[in-house]
Amino acid sequence: MEIQASQETFRSYLYLWSGQLVSLLGSSIASFVIIWRIAKETGSPLYLSIASVASFAPMIFLAPFAGVFVDRLSRKVLIGIVDFLQALATLLLIFLFSLDIVSIWQILAVLALRGVFQAFHNPAVSAIVPIMVPRDKLSRINGVSYFLSGFVNFLGLIIAATLLEIWKIDQILWIDAATFIVAVIPLLMIRIPSVKKKQDASQEKPSFTQEFGEGLSFIRNARGFLTFILLATALNFLLTPLSTQLPLYVSSDHLGKAPDLALVSASFQGGMLAGGLLMSLIKGFKRKMAAIVFSVYVIFLGYALVALTPTGLFWFMAIGGLVMAFCIPVANVSIQTITQTVVPVEMLGRVSSVTGALASAATPLGMLLSGAIIELTGTANFFLACAGSGILILTLSWVFTDIRHVEEMGKERETGIIEDMHV
Repeated sequence: MEIQASQETFRSYLYLWSGQLVSLLGSSIASFVIIWRIAKETGSPLYLSIASVASFAPMIFLAPFAGVFVDRLSRKVLIGIVDFLQALATLLLIFLFSLDIVSIWQILAVLALRGVFQAFHNPAVSAIVPIMVPRDKLSRINGVSYFLSGFVNFLGLIIAATLLEIWKIDQILWIDAATFIVAVIPLLMIRIPSVKKKQDASQEKPSFTQEFGEGLSFIRNARGFLTFILLATALNFLLTPLSTQLPLYVSSDHLGKAPDLALVSASFQGGMLAGGLLMSLIKGFKRKMAAIVFSVYVIFLGYALVALTPTGLFWFMAIGGLVMAFCIPVANVSIQTITQTVVPVEMLGRVSSVTGALASAATPLGMLLSGAIIELTGTANFFLACAGSGILILTLSWVFTDIRHVEEMGKERETGIIEDMHV
């Protein structure tokens, strides 16, 4: 029987979510000062790359398996445990920094540990949304979450950069430990509904392998869902070179300076916040797949504008970035809402973790390959080729595959069609 969220569970979710936002602020501050320490101590792009991989790789490799634990265990207990372990990792860093005995490899090891904990934390938090948020509020709360998460991360960077001028790193890291306490208070106070299916005493509990296989089976057999994930993976691969190579594109190809890069970067950040704000103010789109496809078309058209920018015309590049970034939250929030409505809640942890890992897997590959390819083609030509490829792949997928039918599964699981505002 499908679990029905209510106003009571929605209020509980808002308490939990508020605590998680505070914790996110602490994590954002901690991540910035840790990366800053690595950059300052080593001055090496290689170490920065290793730090990114150390943080990112565990989430890609462990998330598919972590999702099984999310569905097998109490999600409330799991969130509490991994938050506590992440706080312990921060306390370990504080201890090492305070004694001035910390090494770069110790920092990298702690970053990897934090990535492991996030591999469990992210799908657990995502999986509780559809069981606590009523369907008519689901798209809007995803939009609000997207907007506020982006704003909190942005605020964390400003706070961290300011505090680095007046405090030592070990003092700043205490903020991350303190925000754990703030986050755990509402977690302890609320009740998160269980999604475990009741079994007869004679039935054996499914094994880890069986439950993992059930998640993969859903992804493989649900109409258009696997293609949907593979499309996201391909598009992420094509978008990654822009974020990786933008500083070089501005400085080398367009002879820009730091203020020019700041202008273009601010346009991306502003577009993301504006798009997230839009999705927080509306209830979503009635035809979410159509909204995703349209917004992704606009994203790649903006990508092309960035690639076609005349030399030194940074306001033109900023417009392209603004157009791109505005549509990213529209696509991501709609994708998240579709996943939450089409996947049965008892296997949402498994499915969402696998889909997230697959969709993100192309990102490090895009980072590694883009530099080598740009050496042969030039940055602008490569960006333009990525934009054109994205438009072509999206068009072929829409015309020749079943991705346009993905959201219909969610409607089939309901007694009635989920009514969202048609914007």
